Amino acid sequence: MELWISGTIEEVAAAANSGLAAAIATNPTLIASWTADGRTLEQVVDDVCRRVNVPVYVQLHGPTTDDYLAELAALRQISPLIQPKLVATHDGIAAAHQIAKQGLRPLVTAVTTVNQAFMAAAAGAAYVAPYLGRIQDAGVDALNLISQIAGLYRQQGVTTGIVAASVRTPFQSEAALLAGASAVVVFYDVFRKLFDSPLTQASIEGFEQDWQRIPVERSVESPAPAPRHA
Repeated sequence: MELWISGTIEEVAAAANSGLAAAIATNPTLIASWTADGRTLEQVVDDVCRRVNVPVYVQLHGPTTDDYLAELAALRQISPLIQPKLVATHDGIAAAHQIAKQGLRPLVTAVTTVNQAFMAAAAGAAYVAPYLGRIQDAGVDALNLISQIAGLYRQQGVTTGIVAASVRTPFQSEAALLAGASAVVVFYDVFRKLFDSPLTQASIEGFEQDWQRIPVERSVESPAPAPRHA
């Protein structure tokens, strides 16, 4: 299981460098916010790749297979950390097939049907990404979709991973994982909330009271503070 992170450049770098985020996921909306200061897509992606050592999934524009392949070739000149996201269309999945043969790990995104998940896996995509929140907003049972895809992949022995995207709450993260997702994409504020539990906090407070009662022999003195300069 993996946690993937989205957010500001500073947030995704912090989560990735903590060792807890296995990949960074972007989309056009996120990239538009990153480039709001006037920088280009290439510049902000380069900025992120210089800060981290995890895969950075960048969504390609397309819309044709040749467009996708050309865009990826240009982006890969920036950093080998860059991996491709492609939408679940004929051309997107066809491009994913070509990219997978190059040894990369394409993600097919905006998957909303079992058939799309089937075609992506058959093409050799490393991951499919159903948008949990957006699918539910449309009145479709997104958790059932994830469960159906997971069941199909188990039945067929498929190694394609299911990355639940558009996960908006810790509860949705839990539900997606229990439904069969192998990874979830969350924004930084949700990432921080994944650690929260009133019961855990109550235990910590109890432990702290006990710590205060335990004598500790310090074998090494704390270093003296550095002198302050005027």
